[in-house]
Amino acid sequence: MKLALCGMACLAGCVHPARPVSPIESDTLAYSSAISDARQEQLLLNIVRLRYNDPVTFVDAERITTTENTMVNGALASAFALSGQDLDQVLNGNFGTNMSSQPSIAYSALRGSDYAQQILQPLPPATIFLMSQSGWSVERLMLCCVSRIGDLENARAAAGPTPPTMPDNAHFRELAALMRSLQERGQLLVQVIDPDETEENGDGKPRVILKWQRTTDLGQQLADFFRRYWVSDVSVISGDRYITEISTRGNSLGDYAARGRSLLGVMSALSQSVHVPDAHKDIARASQMAVEPSADPCRAPGGWQDVNGGLFAVQSAEARPETASIAVEYRDYWFYVDDRCHDAKETLNLLDHLYALQAGISSDATTLLLLGG
Repeated sequence: MKLALCGMACLAGCVHPARPVSPIESDTLAYSSAISDARQEQLLLNIVRLRYNDPVTFVDAERITTTENTMVNGALASAFALSGQDLDQVLNGNFGTNMSSQPSIAYSALRGSDYAQQILQPLPPATIFLMSQSGWSVERLMLCCVSRIGDLENARAAAGPTPPTMPDNAHFRELAALMRSLQERGQLLVQVIDPDETEENGDGKPRVILKWQRTTDLGQQLADFFRRYWVSDVSVISGDRYITEISTRGNSLGDYAARGRSLLGVMSALSQSVHVPDAHKDIARASQMAVEPSADPCRAPGGWQDVNGGLFAVQSAEARPETASIAVEYRDYWFYVDDRCHDAKETLNLLDHLYALQAGISSDATTLLLLGG
C-alpha cells in the first residue's frame, strides 16, 4: 500500500496543472522568424537569378500544423531494509516527462494562371500610390514600381534582361524626388478613391488624386512638371492648392497617365543592381563600363546607382560576410544585402509587401506536403 501511494504522489508531482501543454510561445516565434527569413531569401535569390537570366521560382509555406506528444515515464528502485529500517525508507523513485512536437508544413508552388496573374500582371497605380498613404516613400514606390508616367519613361528596358546600353531616366528621377520632397514636408496629399458604381462609362478602377501646396517653389515645379510632360491636367482649388488625377484609364490610343511594372519587372529592374563577381563577367551580361570597385557596400554597380536612385544594391563575395543582413548562396558565391544599407533593406521590405499583395495562395497553386521531425 505504501508503494502504491508513493508512485501516485510522484506521478502527480510530475504533471503539474500550471505546466504548459506545449511550448507555444517559443514555437510561434521560431516559425515566424524562419518564414520571414525564408521569404526574403527567396526574393533575393530570384533577383540574383534574374541578373543571370535564369528562371525564377516562388514557393510559400501555406500552412503549418504541429502534433504535440507527451510521454510520462517512471521507475521505482527498492532495497532490503537493514538495521530495522522500514521498507518505505529505502524506496527510490525516478519519474519524468518527455515532450516533443512534429510539424507538418504544406508548401505551395506558384504556377500557371496564378503565376501570370500575380507575377506578370502590372501593379495597379492605385495600389502603388495607396502604399504612400501608409508612409512609404513616394520616390521609392515610383522608382521601383512605375514604368511610365505621362511622357516620362522610368528605364523601361531595365525591367527585363540586362539591356546592352544604359537607360536614361533622369527626368523621371527628378519628378520622383520632387514629389518626395513635398511628401516629407507634409505638402503632398495622395488619395485613392473607390470607383463610382453609378457612373455609366466607369471602368470600375479606383481613382488616384494628388493635392499639394501651390504657394511654394516646389509646388510650382511639380505643377510645371505635370504640364510639361503630359502627366495630367492641373487645377487650382481652395486653400491655395493644386489638384490633379493620375488617370488609370486608357485614352483612345490606349495610353495611360501611369503604368505600373509587374512584380517580375520590379525584380528585374532591381537585379541590375547586383554586383556580379569577376569570375562571372562572361556569364552575366553587363551594360555599364568597367569601373573601379567601390568600398561603399550600399553602392550599385556602374550607372545603375543613378538609375535606381541609390535605393538598392546587392554585393557578392566568396564567403558569407558577417555584415550581411540577408544572404543567399548561388553559383558558388554569396550574394547579400549589407546590414548597413538601410535603403536597400527598405526596398527589399517593400518588395516583400508587394509580393504579399500580389502572390496570395490560391486553389490553382501546386501544393507539396512535407513532414518534419
